[in-house]
Amino acid sequence: MVQFKFRSVYRHSRWGAHGASLRLTTVRGWATVGAGATRWYTAGMVEMDAASWEEDLVALSEGISDVLEAECDRRAVHAFFDGQNDLDQQLWARAAELGWLGLGLPEDYGGLGLGAPGLDVLYRALGAALAPGAFIPTLAVAQWLSGTAADSVKEEVLPQVATGALTLAAPASLEAEPLPVGDGLLRGVSQPMLGTSRAALAIAPVRVDGRNGFAVVRLDGARAKFEAADTWDRTRSIGRIVYDRAEPLALLADADGALNSSLRSNLALAVAGDSVGGARAIAEQTIAYMKERVQFGRPIASFQALKHRAADLMVAVIQGEQALDQAVAAAADGEPNAAMWASLAKVAAAEHFRFVADDCVQLHGGVGFTWEFDCHIFLKRALLNRELAGSAGALRDLAATYLAAASRAGRTTAELTT
Repeated sequence: MVQFKFRSVYRHSRWGAHGASLRLTTVRGWATVGAGATRWYTAGMVEMDAASWEEDLVALSEGISDVLEAECDRRAVHAFFDGQNDLDQQLWARAAELGWLGLGLPEDYGGLGLGAPGLDVLYRALGAALAPGAFIPTLAVAQWLSGTAADSVKEEVLPQVATGALTLAAPASLEAEPLPVGDGLLRGVSQPMLGTSRAALAIAPVRVDGRNGFAVVRLDGARAKFEAADTWDRTRSIGRIVYDRAEPLALLADADGALNSSLRSNLALAVAGDSVGGARAIAEQTIAYMKERVQFGRPIASFQALKHRAADLMVAVIQGEQALDQAVAAAADGEPNAAMWASLAKVAAAEHFRFVADDCVQLHGGVGFTWEFDCHIFLKRALLNRELAGSAGALRDLAATYLAAASRAGRTTAELTT
């Protein structure tokens, strides 16, 4: 059993400019990261009280945010939005170097085994920074594969994800009809996919001999090719995959729909994390602006009507965060209601993000509508997040289905874990 010291990395090196990584140095069966660690973590479980675990997650969040603040500042994001840099590739390389891509993956495949809580920290920080790249499809799908795929697939795919050598494409939602597989080959055009033209693998909902499932397909540029489409949010890439007799690397049967539910939940948690991170970032940025913007001889933040609107922003932010906290805790604990909470968290987080981003444009006044300010980038990201992993209506219907199933099984969903 591999054990590693965790807190010292985040407390002392804080993922700073020197770029401390998470490569482990094994000594007599123990693995240490840095010096002066105060607590031990074990593969797949935490040997400490909840407060200590929470402290270390906060420290991890601060460390990731420090790096993103230095390397993904607003000037860099605007330049990427205008097609003037390759910030997405720079961040991907940096994330691989620092071990972020393996936060949620099992240690057997090069990850750190932090599961949903570790990934949630990363998703929130990336959303707050407006970070571009293929983080959501790659990490959400990799986490899904770690719990569903055969060992041979996991051994081939997951270590490459952890090192940053591989990116994945995932369905933007799971509401479209699956593609038929005939003679073991995949043909046709996929539903909208979240990924990039550099994605090496895609997850395709398929139907084989009348049964639903998923195909893991190599994107070789010939028999399977990602074709990007224009979208309003330039920090992410949406497109379709054209399959021309593509042979799947693996087929995953899903007779009972459990794999579909699991993939949807992983994507929902990722989008929700991105949404709450973005909502808090633009809300706090807007309130800071209101304290500096002077009108009629006083800061506009002192006007009673605008105070109420600022309060509404933070209420929306916290509501989204609380819904996501519950969903992440349920996923980490393997609760039977985890899929329901993931669906509801994604709806709450995305809807609140849209409300916050929209109102922040207004609260900035005229400059909020300009290309040079950040507001429009947050709003465009929020509008895309509303559609990713399923629409609000579809996810609420799905949550109602889960609730009904729990009721029939005599299981309560009212006991919160947070």
